Amino acid sequence: MKTSVPYSLKRIFAGVMLVAVPVFTSCEKDPEPAPNGGNNQPQKHNVELRYGQSPATQWQNISMDTLYKYNSDPTVDSIFMIPEQSNQYSTLSTNGYKTVINHLRDRHNINPNKVFGKGDLELNAESVQNNQEIVRFFADTLKHNVIVR
Repeated sequence: MKTSVPYSLKRIFAGVMLVAVPVFTSCEKDPEPAPNGGNNQPQKHNVELRYGQSPATQWQNISMDTLYKYNSDPTVDSIFMIPEQSNQYSTLSTNGYKTVINHLRDRHNINPNKVFGKGDLELNAESVQNNQEIVRFFADTLKHNVIVR
């Protein structure tokens, strides 16, 4: 014997299903937006390495190993070597500048397109008067804003 479901019960069941399907599908979690606006590339950033005037914090404070590490990091855009004080080289002699330049050039040469100086830097006018390569190194190579006094 075959039993049949009354027509009105079929309509009720169909109506419940029409309401239930959107309710259950709306419970799904919305996808989270991808970081960096959908870009899978890590966001680049700059690194600032400060060095001072005292023997304990001079340019030696920026080790070559540290520069090599940041240079090989694909998320690092630029590495800036920043003097703690803009006037920390303002009393150097010509030979003093040449010594400092040799050490800073070694660091800059790790990647001349990535390692720079940053900020204002005061130089001794008497020491650089006949040695414009000193000014060019700090201004053009390292990209400091050079002030000669």
